[in-house]
Amino acid sequence: MKHGPNFTRVEAGWKQKGKEDRIDTSGFSKRRNVFVTLFWPKKRFVYNIFEKRRSKEFKKHLSNVIAYARRYKMKKVILFIDHATYHKTKNVRKFIREHTILKVKFLPKRAPHLNPVEKAVNAPLKSVVCSNRSYRNMEQVMKNTPTFFREYRKNSYTRLN
Repeated sequence: MKHGPNFTRVEAGWKQKGKEDRIDTSGFSKRRNVFVTLFWPKKRFVYNIFEKRRSKEFKKHLSNVIAYARRYKMKKVILFIDHATYHKTKNVRKFIREHTILKVKFLPKRAPHLNPVEKAVNAPLKSVVCSNRSYRNMEQVMKNTPTFFREYRKNSYTRLN
């Protein structure tokens, strides 16, 4: 999930006839990237926030996924991932080969509707944190993102069913 540009995202909603919402922007584009992995059937998740979305950050996220899996004594983690370039680099493929707990299955190309993370986590995150809000700086966005995940984690069982 990407925050931005300009910290704002306008979402459709009901307005009184002749009225418009005003959403200020900072005048420049910045973003933060969130990697999210859902664990089924328990419906738990691991997330990491990074400034960039590259294979380096994806490997850090995978390291956290592995740590989580080991903490809960999981024998295998099957990752369903899309075809983003940072998912398929040589160093990511090597990292996955070296960590046999990970098994990767690629989703079909151009099929975000098949990715459960998009619907279960990313869409609510964008709606709650980004849509129809105005932030003065990235720190405000970054404060609201972990808050969203804490609240979401409390209610994740009912939301993901």
